[in-house]
Amino acid sequence: MQNSKPKNALVSVYRKSQQVVQVAADLKNLGFKIYASRGTARFLAQNRVKVVDIEKLTGFPPILDHRVVSLNPRIHAGILAKNTKEHEVQLKKLEIPKFDLVIVDLYPVWEGMRTGNLEKTLDLIDIGGPTMLRAAAKNFNNGRVVVCDVRDVKLVISKLKVSGEVDFETRKKLAAKVFAMMEKYDGAIADFLRNEAKGQALELKFGKGKKLRYGENPHQKGWFYEGEGVRDQLAIQKFKQLQGKELSFNNYLDIDAAVNALSQVGGKEVACVVIKHTNPAGFAVGKTIDEAYEKAWDGGDPLAAFGGVVGLNRPVDRGLAKNLLIGKKGEKNFFEVLLAPSVDKEALEILYERKDLRVLVNPALKNPKFSNEKDFKKIRGGILYQEPNNYEASEESLKIVTKKKPTKKQIQDLLFAWKAVKVCRSNAICLVKDQILISSGVGQQDRKEACKIAVAKAIDPDRGKTKSTPLGSVAASDAFFPFSDGPELLIKAGVKAIIQPGGSIRDQETIDLCNRHNVAMVFTGIRSFSH
Repeated sequence: MQNSKPKNALVSVYRKSQQVVQVAADLKNLGFKIYASRGTARFLAQNRVKVVDIEKLTGFPPILDHRVVSLNPRIHAGILAKNTKEHEVQLKKLEIPKFDLVIVDLYPVWEGMRTGNLEKTLDLIDIGGPTMLRAAAKNFNNGRVVVCDVRDVKLVISKLKVSGEVDFETRKKLAAKVFAMMEKYDGAIADFLRNEAKGQALELKFGKGKKLRYGENPHQKGWFYEGEGVRDQLAIQKFKQLQGKELSFNNYLDIDAAVNALSQVGGKEVACVVIKHTNPAGFAVGKTIDEAYEKAWDGGDPLAAFGGVVGLNRPVDRGLAKNLLIGKKGEKNFFEVLLAPSVDKEALEILYERKDLRVLVNPALKNPKFSNEKDFKKIRGGILYQEPNNYEASEESLKIVTKKKPTKKQIQDLLFAWKAVKVCRSNAICLVKDQILISSGVGQQDRKEACKIAVAKAIDPDRGKTKSTPLGSVAASDAFFPFSDGPELLIKAGVKAIIQPGGSIRDQETIDLCNRHNVAMVFTGIRSFSH
C-alpha cells in the first residue's frame, strides 16, 4: 500500500450487510475515498456513508439489466496500473484514480446450481466481480490490496492503523486467496455445465495432504487430503484436537461415521453414538447427555464398543468425563476417540488421565446436520458418484400395512431405529427399545443372517449389556425382506413392531406373518443400502 494521499478504495459487494457498512465507515475514518458500484453505493448512502458511484468515474450507467457495470477501462486502469512514472503520468492525464484497495464478493452461483435451473445459474455467473478481483490480485506486487471475503478487511484495517500500509506478505496471501477462490468458483460452474451437457469429464481437486502413521493396516501407507472449497462445518478438518495421539486412517473413517449418525438425530434431541468399524455399537437419546451416553454404552453393545469412537451432541463437563472413563461397574471404558461440541477445562483435566485418548471438539456438533456433499466411492478404473442419502422418514411418511397399528411410543422407536439402520453397513437389521440401539446385525450377505445376529447379540449375556432385551423391542431393516423367515426370527425373539422399505414380491407373506402374531409393521417406501 502506498502512503501517498489520497487513498482510494473500490467496493462492490453482492451481500450488503451491516458489516459492509462498518468496513466502509472504518475506511472513511482512515482517510480513504470510496468508489462503489451502483447497488453498493446506494446501500451505503442509505446507511449514511457517503461514497462515489463509479458511474461518475466511468460516465457510463449500468446497462443490459445490470450485466455490464464495472467493465470499463477507467475502472481497470486504476486497478492494473504499475508504480512506474509512465503509468502515473497516463493515469493523471486521463484523470483516473489509482485504486489501492479493492473489496469485491461474487454472485452466489451455487444458489442457482442447487435449484438445477440452467437459466438462473447462468444469470448468477459473475463477470465484473471476478475481473476486478483478478486484476487487483495480479497487481498485488504494485501495492494493491485485494479482498474477496469482507471478513478479511479487519486484518487490512489493523495493518493500516499500525503502519499506514499493508505488508507484502499479507497482500500476497490475500491475492492467493482470490485465485484459489476463482479456481473453485470456475470449477463449480464447469462441473455444473458438464453435468447439464451430460458430459463424462469430472475434475476433483484436493488441498493440502497429511501423511498418516499408516493406512487401514500397518503395512499400508496412508494420507488424508482436504477437499478444496469445503463449506461443511462438520468436515473433519473443522474439528480441533485437544489431546491424544495422531488420528489414524481408521479413526478418520469412524469419526465420519459418528458425525453422520449424530446428523440423523440433529440438535433438538440429546444424543450419543458409539461407532466401531463405521457401524454403531451403541446409539441412544436421553434427557441429558449423561443419560444418553449411559444408554448408548451400557444398553448397546459394550463388547463391540471396545476401542471405538464416542460421539456426543452436547458439551462434556467434569461429571460426564468421569463417567466416560469409568463404567457403572467400576471397569474402565476403553475407546480411542471422543467427539463433542466442547469440553470444559475440568473435564479435560480428567480426560488427560488417558493421554492417548484423542479428544476432538467442534461447536457445530451441537446441531449436526446432513452433509450436502457429493458421495464418491473409488473402484478400480474410476469412481462412482451419487447424491447423499439425506432422506428423513417421519410419522406422516410411514405406511401402516398391518392390522395392528404401532403405538406412539413404538413409532418413536421405529423412527429412531430407521436413523440407526441408515448408518449401518448393509445388509443391516437394528433392534431398538426406548430409543436405545440394543443390538444390530450388519454387513451380511443375506437378511436372515442379519436378523439372526441381531437377536443373538441382544440376548448374549457375555456382551456386558444392562437391562435391554429384544422383548418388546422394534426392528428396522435397511431394505425389504425377500422372505418372511427373517421377520419370523425377530418376532420369536420378542420384536413387536417392524419398519422396512417394502417392495418385495413376497411382502404379503411378511404382512400375514405379522398379522398372525399381532405385530405392527410400517413401510418407508425408501431403501437405505450402505455398501
